[in-house]
Amino acid sequence: MKQLFRKSLSAFLALSLLAALTLPALASAALGDDLTAADTSLNQQTQLSTNVFWSTTYSDYRTENLITYTPNYSVTPIITYGNVLTDRSRVTTAARQLESEGYRVVAGINGDFYNVNNGLPIGLVVSRGKLRSTDAGYYAIGFRADGTAILGRPSLSVTADLGYVVFDEEGNPIGEAIRPVAAVNKARTNAGIYLYTYDFNAAHTTGCTQPGIDVVCTIQEGRLSIGERLTLVVDEVLETETATPIGENQVVLTANLQSEWFQLDGLRNTPVGSVIQIDVAAGGGEGWNDVEYAIGALYSLVENGAVGSGLEKGAAPRTAVGQRYDGSLIFYTIDGRKSGHSIGATMNQVAERLIELGCTTALCLDGGGSTTLSVTQPTEFVSKTINTPSDGSERSVSNQIFLVASSQPTGELSHFYVSADHPYILAGSKTQISAAAMDTNFIPMNWDYTLTASAGYLENNTLITPPEGGDILVTAESGGNQGST
Repeated sequence: MKQLFRKSLSAFLALSLLAALTLPALASAALGDDLTAADTSLNQQTQLSTNVFWSTTYSDYRTENLITYTPNYSVTPIITYGNVLTDRSRVTTAARQLESEGYRVVAGINGDFYNVNNGLPIGLVVSRGKLRSTDAGYYAIGFRADGTAILGRPSLSVTADLGYVVFDEEGNPIGEAIRPVAAVNKARTNAGIYLYTYDFNAAHTTGCTQPGIDVVCTIQEGRLSIGERLTLVVDEVLETETATPIGENQVVLTANLQSEWFQLDGLRNTPVGSVIQIDVAAGGGEGWNDVEYAIGALYSLVENGAVGSGLEKGAAPRTAVGQRYDGSLIFYTIDGRKSGHSIGATMNQVAERLIELGCTTALCLDGGGSTTLSVTQPTEFVSKTINTPSDGSERSVSNQIFLVASSQPTGELSHFYVSADHPYILAGSKTQISAAAMDTNFIPMNWDYTLTASAGYLENNTLITPPEGGDILVTAESGGNQGST
């Protein structure tokens, strides 16, 4: 079925720009009076919206950019981080890497909060189905292979069956040596046993420099994944105060010497050559078992359609992800700390805004100078930042969320992307109209078309508007395939 794709960036004709901006507005109770709104279809069931509001409280602007995404097999969410968990990179740098791997980067935003001293993400990281870092009790967003998502607390528990029987002082067996694992790929404290993998840091070590017990293991079978079992064979048991190297096919279980004797003895008494089994379970429900990608979130903004409690105050740039009742998602950013462009919003205001947008659940990602939204515009092949980061340039962050699609042209015409040089122009003046043919993978292609206008007249791609003003719809069409602005 041929579809009509419209970019709702109408060429409003008014006596002046000021007059246009003072037309009756559809106010947002959260952000203020609507001034401008522009929607752009980026790919299958994926739309960019850029909206500007006027806050009478602050006598200043608020500018939001958001992606509305309905899960589908053409566009899917993935999580990225650097070569290792402690790496930090810009959203556009990560986008370049994805593009080099053959993806079309539809859109991308910054991810979880992170430790500024070592770059480690605060919460959960799952990539390609593997657990890279545990959730630390925080919230998370998980994405399945079909693009559907789960938001909430994963509440992961990791246990290690150390592969031997514990005896009492009289030599009687009292049970298996099974111990809880405090965390996977987090900075070690004296909270118990920690598990490290090859992709923890750039040195490929545990990074632990305080005295502890390390059990170095080789992976035998399985993978470290939610709802699955990883089987290890013990290579050596060390008491060390230096960082232990980790090979690509290795895992290290370690505990600080200040930990409880129960944890220390569990590791210290592990026989070389024994088989260890690591199990990962989600207390937050089996819905987490089949996530291919997941990322942590520090705050819950919206729960069951209501604003969460205890949210951070103060207007700032914000990044969030919300889920609507039908399963569609909102990837949300609002700029801040830029008077004359956008003052930002409190977490409460972002929560209220996401409820206005139909979200029943929403989580807050890292914000401030980290807030970034990058998209590949319909006529382009490279993703670019479209918001205005408050630092003046993109900040390097711990991880990112991307929506990606195929970059392979199909050669089959789908629709036209049409835009005007200016969304508001003076009545009786001129504006340039651009139109580009798009194939069924939303890749630009060469194709002839005919332009028509609902008012005024066209000279090639120049629209001359009528003196009386009004709204004009300009349409590009070829063989029943069309698009409008």
